[in-house]
Amino acid sequence: DNVATVNVNEAIIVNAKEFLKAIRFVVTATSKKQSRPILRYIHAEIGENELTLEATDSHQLTQLKMAAEVDESLVGKEFLINSKFARNLSKTPTKHGKNMMITPEYDDDGLRTGLVKYADGNHELFIDDHENYEGNYPEIDRCIPDRGYFTFDVQAKELLPALKEIKKKIDNDEKLYSTHMEIHDASKVVLSAGDYEKEINQSNLNITDHIIKRGKELNFEIDFNVHYLIGMVQKCKSGENLHFSFSGTLRPFTFTRENGAIGLVCPIRKF
Repeated sequence: DNVATVNVNEAIIVNAKEFLKAIRFVVTATSKKQSRPILRYIHAEIGENELTLEATDSHQLTQLKMAAEVDESLVGKEFLINSKFARNLSKTPTKHGKNMMITPEYDDDGLRTGLVKYADGNHELFIDDHENYEGNYPEIDRCIPDRGYFTFDVQAKELLPALKEIKKKIDNDEKLYSTHMEIHDASKVVLSAGDYEKEINQSNLNITDHIIKRGKELNFEIDFNVHYLIGMVQKCKSGENLHFSFSGTLRPFTFTRENGAIGLVCPIRKF
C-alpha cells in the first residue's frame, strides 16, 4: 500500500539495479563501532550528473561514482544512508524496476535532516529516517593513492578461494593475525599465512625496477587484514576483473572494479 509521492523535480534519479548493487558493495566498509557514529553510514555526494557513494571505518574504504539525473538545486549537497537500511534494501537489486528516485530532506540552511525517501520503479516507497549526526564525513578522495608502483589484474573467482583459505588458517591459529602478499621474480604474486601459500593466477603484472631481497628476487611485500578484502571481493561478480594497485609496503592498497568502484585496505605494520 506504499505509494510513492516523490516530487521528481527535487529527486536524484538513478538506475535502480545499478544503485542497489552499488550500495551493496559500498556498505561493506561502514564501521560497526559506536565511537564515530557517522562512519556507520554510507556517505553520498551529489554532483551535476553523478552520485558518489563512499564509506570507511578508518581501516578500509569503498567508493563508487555512478550516473544520475540531478536537479540543479541538489548539486553540491550530500546525505547519509543508514548501513542497516542499505543492506536490507539491496538484498534484491533486480526487483525494484528500472529507475529509483532518491529524495533527501534538507533544512532551511541546506543541511541534511536524516530523512531520505527512495521511490522505486514499482511505485513502492522506502524511507530511511535516521538520526542526523552533525559534522563532516572524512574526505575520502585524499585517502586514495593517486599512483601505483606495483599492479596486476585478477578475476574475483581466482582470488576469493585463496582469501577464504587464508581466513580459515588465521581464524584457527591465535598466533596468526595478518595475510602476507609477495611479488617476486617479477612474475609471481603469492599470498600466505602460516604454512599456507598460494600463487595467484594473475595477469598484466607491472612492477618498478625494484628488488628488496635477493635469492628469490623479492620485489614487493605487504601485510593486511584478509577479512576486509574478503568482504569487498565477495560482493563482486565471479568473473569480474579486478585491478590491484600498490604504492608501498606501509601505504594503503586499492583494487578497481570494472564499473570503476574502488576498494581500499590499509596495511598491517609489522616490526
